[in-house]
Amino acid sequence: MQGRGTGIGHVIAPLAFALILFIGYQVWFKPTANQLVAPTDSAVETPDPSAQPSLAPISARPPDQPAAREGGQVRVLEPGEVPASKHANQLLAIRDSIEKGNDEEAQAKLLALPREISGDLAIKSYTAILWNNLGVLKEKARGTEAAVPAFRTAVSLDPKNPTSNLNLAHAYWELRDPALTPEFLEKVMRLAPDNPFPHLALADLLYEKDDLAGAALHLDQATERARQDPSLHSYLQAVTARVKRTEKTERGFATRESSHFTVKFDGGEDYETWTRVLEILEDAYRDIGQKFGYFPSKPIMVVLHTTNTFETATGSPAWADALYDPILGRIQIPTQGALTDEKWLARVLRHEFVHALLHERMGVQAGRLPTWLNEGLAMQLAGDPWPDIDQLVRGEIRLIPLNLLEGGWGGLSTEAATVAYLEGNSATLYLIDRFGMNMVGEILGHLKAGQSIAAAMQDKLSMPYDQFQRQWVENLNEKLRARRT
Repeated sequence: MQGRGTGIGHVIAPLAFALILFIGYQVWFKPTANQLVAPTDSAVETPDPSAQPSLAPISARPPDQPAAREGGQVRVLEPGEVPASKHANQLLAIRDSIEKGNDEEAQAKLLALPREISGDLAIKSYTAILWNNLGVLKEKARGTEAAVPAFRTAVSLDPKNPTSNLNLAHAYWELRDPALTPEFLEKVMRLAPDNPFPHLALADLLYEKDDLAGAALHLDQATERARQDPSLHSYLQAVTARVKRTEKTERGFATRESSHFTVKFDGGEDYETWTRVLEILEDAYRDIGQKFGYFPSKPIMVVLHTTNTFETATGSPAWADALYDPILGRIQIPTQGALTDEKWLARVLRHEFVHALLHERMGVQAGRLPTWLNEGLAMQLAGDPWPDIDQLVRGEIRLIPLNLLEGGWGGLSTEAATVAYLEGNSATLYLIDRFGMNMVGEILGHLKAGQSIAAAMQDKLSMPYDQFQRQWVENLNEKLRARRT
C-alpha cells in the first residue's frame, strides 16, 4: 500500500472464515437505517455513499499526500496603468483579452508586439506582467504544461520579478522538468526570501538524490517560512521528522544499482538477497511497464530493512508487510528470511513497484488517486493472488462505500484493512473488465488534470460515481447467485 503497507496476503487465508462472519455483521462500522436490504439470502448489499461510519479511521487524504502546489498558488500580477506610448492601445487590448479569458487571442496579440518595445523598460516590464498572467490563465484552462512558455517569457523579460519566477518554479516542479535545478531554485530563494516553496522544491530534489541531510536542512527552512499557513507548517514538520528519521536509520547502508533501481540495505554484504531483489524488480519493470503503458523516468530506490528497522523506520501498521513512501520515493520492505519465501518477496516488490509507477505518473496530483483504486491497480497489475469478494462470502454482507475508501488506510485494524483490500481489488477488477485498461488510463489522466474521481468517471464512463458502485455490486450479486445454482 502506498504510504502505509502493501497487500496483506499473509493474513488473508486465516482470516477468510472470520471475514465472512465479520463483514456479515458490520464491515468495521455498524449498519445504518438508510442502507438497503439485500434482495437475497446470499448477497452483497449496495453501500449508501451518504452513510457515515460510527468509527472513522479513514482520513480524507493520507497525511503523507500533500495537496498539489503546497507552498503557494500560482499568482496573477496586478498590471496597473498601461505605460504611455504608441503601443498603449495594443497593451490594453491584450490585458482585456486575458481578463476575459481569451488566452489564444491574448497570446497572438503578445506575439504581434514589435521588438522595439524591449528598449522601453516600463513597457518591457508591463509586457512581462501580461505574459505571467497569460501563463496563469493557460494553466487554468489547459494545464501546467501549456503555461510554461508564457512563464518563461515573463521571466526572460523581467528576470528579477519574484512572482514570475515562483510561478515558473511551480510549473517546473509539477512537471518534474529537468529545468528545475538547484541553481534556479537558489535564484528564486534570493528573489522571494520569505517564501517556503523554493526550499520545499530543493528538498524534493535533494532526497531524490539521497541527500537526506541536505533535504532536512531545506525542509527546516521551509517550515520556518510557512508559519502563516498552519496546514502547510504542520505538513512540513511531519515530512522533516520523517526525513531526519530516515537519514538516521539508513546511515551506513550499502548501495547497489541496476539499470532502473537503486537498492540500499543493512546487514552487511548480503549479496544473494540484493541480487535477487534487483532481478525481481527488473522483471517487474518490463512486465508491468508494458501492461500499464508507462515506465519510470528515473531510477526507483528500494530500501531493504531487517524486521526491527522496518517498523521503526516506516511507522507502518502491524498488518503492513511493505510500503511505498511517496514523500521520499522509496519502496521499503523487511527482508529477514526473504529468500525462504521468494513468492512473497516477488509479490510485495511487484505490488510496491506499481505504487511507485502510479505515483510518478500522477505527479503532484497523486493525492487525487483514491486509495481503493491505487491498491486495486497494484493488485491487478502486479498479479497478486487475491480472490474476488464473491469467492469468500457465505451470506449477506455490507460493503464500505467506495468514497470512504479514498483516503489513507493506516488507521484500520487488520480485519477492516482486509475488507478494504478486497473491495479495492474487486471494484478495480470490475472497472478493468467492463471498460478496459485504456479507459482506466484515461481516468488517471483526468485525475492528474485535477479532477475528482467522481468527475473523472462522469466524463469518461458517462455515469455517476454512485452508479458505477451500484453496477459493481450488482455484478457481485450476479456472481453470488451463479455460485448458488
